[in-house]
Amino acid sequence: MMYFGKMLGDPEAMKRFGNTVVQWDLSSRQPKKVFDVPGAPLEIRCAWDEQHNYCFTSSALTSKIWLIYQDDKNEWQAKDVADIGEPAKIPLPVDISISSDDKSLWVNTFMDGKTRRFDISDPFHPKQVFEQKIGAQLNMVSSSWDGKRLYFTSSLLANWDKKGVDNEQFFKSYSWDGTKLTEQFSIDFTKEKLGRAHQMRFGAYSLYGKKS
Repeated sequence: MMYFGKMLGDPEAMKRFGNTVVQWDLSSRQPKKVFDVPGAPLEIRCAWDEQHNYCFTSSALTSKIWLIYQDDKNEWQAKDVADIGEPAKIPLPVDISISSDDKSLWVNTFMDGKTRRFDISDPFHPKQVFEQKIGAQLNMVSSSWDGKRLYFTSSLLANWDKKGVDNEQFFKSYSWDGTKLTEQFSIDFTKEKLGRAHQMRFGAYSLYGKKS
């Protein structure tokens, strides 16, 4: 519940972040393996292709991309494979999104308000190929199935969001043409008195047709 800027300077508070990722057997509801992923891993996103046995997560405090993958012995492993921005400045990576073709990983960083695109054609060697500032602060990212649209929200936590003019609360939509992001529309949650813009949930109603 501590303000984020104060927390970063509190050694005891910084010790209380998680450092693990757990693989679960959903049938038995039992953990199978615990991976050591230092630096506060957040969201985990898995590749879409059924032949791609790997997932990505990012560590908030160490600003790294981690690959969790199945090796040639069918054992699952965790490996840090790339840096995000300048880790020493703690850009604080938050949400990530994998494109449906498993070639792009979008990574948002809260502190500098940027989104970055990594080429993950080789999942063991992600390469940053694009970055753009979206706002003063940035949290969630969601990419459309066709890869042509991206959606962003700004709020991390009420007590961690920035103060004053940097406390932007928005939902933004951008088009992506493969080389640049172009803003399509923005909803100012503060102006519209909608609270804080945090999570996005897009339904798949159109995939199943109309209910009878």
